[in-house]
Amino acid sequence: MSRNGFPFRIWCLFLIVVILAGLTFTGCRPAAEKRSGEPEPKGGASVTDEDGKNDLSEQEGSKMEQRRTEKGAPAKGVKLQYLGHACFLIEIDGFRILTDPYSPGTGYGTLDLQAELITVSHEHEDHNYTAAAPGAQVVRGLTPDALGWEDVSLSVGDLHVTGLATYHDGTAGKSRGRNTAFIFEIGDLRLVHLGDLGHLLNEGDIERLRPVSVLFIPVGGYYTIDAREAKQVVEQLAPAVVIPMHYKTRATRNWPIAELKLFLEGEKNVINKGAKPLTVTREELPESTEIWVMEPAKL
Repeated sequence: MSRNGFPFRIWCLFLIVVILAGLTFTGCRPAAEKRSGEPEPKGGASVTDEDGKNDLSEQEGSKMEQRRTEKGAPAKGVKLQYLGHACFLIEIDGFRILTDPYSPGTGYGTLDLQAELITVSHEHEDHNYTAAAPGAQVVRGLTPDALGWEDVSLSVGDLHVTGLATYHDGTAGKSRGRNTAFIFEIGDLRLVHLGDLGHLLNEGDIERLRPVSVLFIPVGGYYTIDAREAKQVVEQLAPAVVIPMHYKTRATRNWPIAELKLFLEGEKNVINKGAKPLTVTREELPESTEIWVMEPAKL
């Protein structure tokens, strides 16, 4: 049979070609298959901010990359500033991290800073004052009920942040609960903030934390490991630089914690770095462990 002299089969073939071409250009394609071995999405770090956002701004990584491009080279170092107690301001290419910010009642004054990220090792008021940097994203080491640990793992540009589950005491949390040690990896630098660690580390902890470029470690005792235990943890981790924290100062003179001098007794490689911010680079790290004493910056 034919229509107007044109074979019917050719008409059918022509119509099929037209239909297939239409489907292709209107986006009717099969769904992409999941790659073999690709993990299913799962919960990660507890990341929130004052507006209830639940993840880091996707623009921060690109901002860090843009800053490096403008400067013509990758980040060469990390800037550190001690704000007292267990609180530090860490800056990488303009991206600022505030660790364990304390409440105004702690004694050091009221924190009011600009930062992109806040890390909280545990939920005590001298470590979880997130109002210190309004608008900053918050990464909490513990679950909302403080009875478990969050699975901390996030990346922003060249910065990678992970957490290690530890305890606030030497009785597996029975006395003071849980604590999270934060690990900050920036290129070939690895910074470890132990929060309110209350015990020596086991072999698994040591393997997870090493190698350590800079170790922020509590030394005052009572609420945390004391000077003797802190020295043992330093031996366990063999960091290039030790920065002691969480000890008695004029601001915390009424606290039942020890002064820094107990930790420094018998130590040879002790360097007073003062209160100004300092920059750490891989090339300038000492071959043998040094203790850097940083004075709290005046707010």
